[in-house]
Amino acid sequence: MTPETPRPDALTRFEDEHHHALGELERLEQAAEGLEDGEDPTEHLETMRQVHTFLSTAVREHNENEERALFPLLGDEAPTGVFEEEHVRLRALERELREALNGPHPAERAPTVALALVDLLRGHIDREDHVLFPLARGLLGPEGLARVERTLST
Repeated sequence: MTPETPRPDALTRFEDEHHHALGELERLEQAAEGLEDGEDPTEHLETMRQVHTFLSTAVREHNENEERALFPLLGDEAPTGVFEEEHVRLRALERELREALNGPHPAERAPTVALALVDLLRGHIDREDHVLFPLARGLLGPEGLARVERTLST
């Protein structure tokens, strides 16, 4: 990034992270469907483990950053409670997927959990990108977005 290039705001970075997450969800969905179709589980389970690592690190950090830096600034002006509840459900599904992958018969148990997680996270991302973030841009303006940036920097 050159000095003349403005740094993307926090919401743009959150959207970029969403785009990356959608690619990982596609991988998870394909692996789960392959297992459901009875394909050789070796590669599919490895893919699921890789995506689980991404979910339990990058996605978890992303959600925590939203909860810490964005949601408090929006207060009652935006439906952040719904998004926080989804974050809780996503963390629960992420733990459930870990247990399925590490427990007995992962090729049988993991696909159901993985597909539930894919469905929830895709919908969550869509709602944030098309409802919450546009609302946040309007409510916060440049000054509020700068506050989000400062909070994320600490």
